[in-house]
Amino acid sequence: MSESDQKEIEAFLARESMYADESRYSDWESLVDDDMVYWVPTLDGARYEPGEKISIIFDNRSRVATRIRQLNTGTRHSQVPVSPMVRVQSNFLIEQIGEEEFSVKCNQVLHEYRIQSTRDLYTWPARVEYKLRRKPDGFRMYFKGVYLIAGSDALPGLPFII
Repeated sequence: MSESDQKEIEAFLARESMYADESRYSDWESLVDDDMVYWVPTLDGARYEPGEKISIIFDNRSRVATRIRQLNTGTRHSQVPVSPMVRVQSNFLIEQIGEEEFSVKCNQVLHEYRIQSTRDLYTWPARVEYKLRRKPDGFRMYFKGVYLIAGSDALPGLPFII
């Protein structure tokens, strides 16, 4: 993998995070490939594959599109007004897994301010795994796995893109 590949991948992930944080759902969806899997397992998710056990979120491409349409209505009451969010990602481990495919693992901390309800500040630490495919017009995600540190606990809703 070249240094330019690494910079391009890190820029893609920064854009993906920014779109999610700013509730730019259609822009976020434009980064998704046709065979996308979006998975948030319970804490022991690193020990099983998507679909083997109950997950917090386990969406295929069609379900991702439905999630985005719901968020774009502006009437998803748990997100009116939208939670201000900011995430920080670090410790990128990038591996080329195919001619134009890459696996990326990183650490992430997402801060969410529930302005519409409790006015609590939530912190969502996680390990995140992406699988990216280079297309003629840039990278696309075909897998995003978010392994929440507290994934086995009772969690408040996740009505946003984590």
